[in-house]
Amino acid sequence: MVEIPYGKRMKPRYVRFLIITVVGVALVAFALDIPWLLITLLVLGVLNAVVCVGALYVLTKQPHTVSDDELRLRQLGFFDWRIPTADLGPAQIAERTHKGQRSVEVIGDALVIQSLTRTNVSVPFHEPQLVDLGKTGVQRVERVEFWADEPEKAVREINARTT
Repeated sequence: MVEIPYGKRMKPRYVRFLIITVVGVALVAFALDIPWLLITLLVLGVLNAVVCVGALYVLTKQPHTVSDDELRLRQLGFFDWRIPTADLGPAQIAERTHKGQRSVEVIGDALVIQSLTRTNVSVPFHEPQLVDLGKTGVQRVERVEFWADEPEKAVREINARTT
């Protein structure tokens, strides 16, 4: 199994959120003399810090992966899709900007797993696949587009298992 990291573009954003949260909570703690508001803001700050640390952990410890049997694509802890390598066509580098509303959604005939509105790897399927995105329901897609920190390596590793 080969890891395909995808968090390089998102990690700085979560680090900034974490720093802003810690500084903001510290400033609020020193500036406020209203106990109930202070406690509320401290609780919200701690929850935000937990979310940021959790996102950084997931970006580091749960990358996309490819093995002889499957391509596993993830988006933080919210999306995890396993596609048999036998169903995959040849991967290619295809850098695109998307104007989607979600980090994982169907746009046209593609399942798009974007990193800050960008994808850089495209993998077609031999036959259309069904993907269940929860609220939007099951949809039919003909390819998947996703972000990889090292797209050349990702394409090489996927193609080594699909040809």
